[in-house]
Amino acid sequence: MYFPSKKDLWLTVIIWTIILVCIIPPILHIDPIGVFMLPTILDKEPIKSILMVGCGLFLSWLWFGTGYKIQDSKIRIKSGPYRKTINIKEIRKIRQTKNPFTAPALSMDRIEIYFGQFEMVALSPKNKKEFIHLLLKENPHIQLDPSLIID
Repeated sequence: MYFPSKKDLWLTVIIWTIILVCIIPPILHIDPIGVFMLPTILDKEPIKSILMVGCGLFLSWLWFGTGYKIQDSKIRIKSGPYRKTINIKEIRKIRQTKNPFTAPALSMDRIEIYFGQFEMVALSPKNKKEFIHLLLKENPHIQLDPSLIID
């Protein structure tokens, strides 16, 4: 089953503003706002356009491509170029977090999954309860943090 990442409103505004600022000026042939601090050789209109559109496309890839698939006793995590597979039988603990550090998640409403000996990943599935229920169905030995409220 596929679970898209939950998306916070503030992050939606930031990411889509950057995407539009990166993609619209090159399409409309508008000189971008501000000064690019690029070496002279790169400060050419086609180069700037490629860099801006590339940045916009990368953020779009993250936006539309962040999600988690539970299949064959594994979680397959995708977020743009980031890919990770976790064996559900190796999961030791799940806890609620608001950790702002980098994670394959588009929301601050995250869960941290501890697996293997010392590994951890933070995810933000849109339907967190169903996601955790599926994990517990595969591995009933997962320790849930008391801060996680699931029915």
